[in-house]
Amino acid sequence: MHINKSIAMAIILVVIAIAWIISGQIFNIRTTITHHDDKISDSFTNTLMRVGISKTSASAFIPSIIISGHTEAARIITLKAETAGRVVATPISKGSKVLKGAEIVHIDVSDRNALMDKANSRISHRQIEYNVTSNLVAKGFKAKTALVAIKAELDAAKSERRTIEIDLERTRVRAPIRGVLNDLMVGVGDYLTVGDAVAKIIDLNPLLVVAQISERQAALIEIGMSARVHLSTGAKLTGIVSYISNVADEKTRTFRIEINVDNPASKFGHGFTAEINIDLPSKNSHRISPSIFRREKLGQLGVMIVDKNNQAHFIPITIIGTDDKGTWVSGLPNNTRVIVVGQDMVKEGEIVEPVETSNGTIS
Repeated sequence: MHINKSIAMAIILVVIAIAWIISGQIFNIRTTITHHDDKISDSFTNTLMRVGISKTSASAFIPSIIISGHTEAARIITLKAETAGRVVATPISKGSKVLKGAEIVHIDVSDRNALMDKANSRISHRQIEYNVTSNLVAKGFKAKTALVAIKAELDAAKSERRTIEIDLERTRVRAPIRGVLNDLMVGVGDYLTVGDAVAKIIDLNPLLVVAQISERQAALIEIGMSARVHLSTGAKLTGIVSYISNVADEKTRTFRIEINVDNPASKFGHGFTAEINIDLPSKNSHRISPSIFRREKLGQLGVMIVDKNNQAHFIPITIIGTDDKGTWVSGLPNNTRVIVVGQDMVKEGEIVEPVETSNGTIS
């Protein structure tokens, strides 16, 4: 079929026009998609995790150890009879304060005075014999061996008298220390044998406040540290750490600690419940809320902070004390920005957008 040249030319021009229009639309679509992808990429690149931070600076804090304990007498002594006999007097009543040397119990001397008189007579007789023999030996009328024998008899008589003197002294049971007569176990008319308990004296000055502390606490406390003691009666006392055991209790694995407290009037007795507060050396530390604590996989306790490059980092901490406003910790830099909102969402080394907050929220 023969096609007119003019018609063929028209068809070619129409095809060219359509192809040009289509190629332009495809270019525009590709350009639009490219620009859209670039915007998405830029938007993703510029989006950072926003976290709330709080600036904190280190300040002096005096940590303390609070433990429970009880009071004890410095000494508890049980007096026992050292000679046999019947009780004839108890001059001091139970519960009274006593001075060292005070007579607690008087035992009947029985025939001890008569034995003392006999011993004195024997000594006088032996002394005369010794003096006469000594003169004779000096003049050569007696051998020296005779004088030695008489001297031995004289010494034996004196030893016997001393034994009787000691026995007489033991008929008066006396307080070996100053304290309180806490218990009197005998009365007038009771017969005592050697070793029978007769009284108990307690020394309440100084008063001991004792407690059991853990191994970690024992490493922090030193002899000579001051301590505040709050008794169950409401009384508040001060004292000094005087003793820390070097051997742990086999059952509890704790260490005994003793605090000396002045108690001159013996006002406070043995067995009162006590709360003990021991101040440790001052430390530079930070006071933060425990709600922002974070624990790593290995169990280390710490917080997340933001450095000068806005990178998040986990910093291990150690709790050293608490008060009514928060928890005091060590381990943080002197001045730091702590993450208080979003700390559980960020990773180590992640760049974040820090927003300072004081009320626990970020906008």
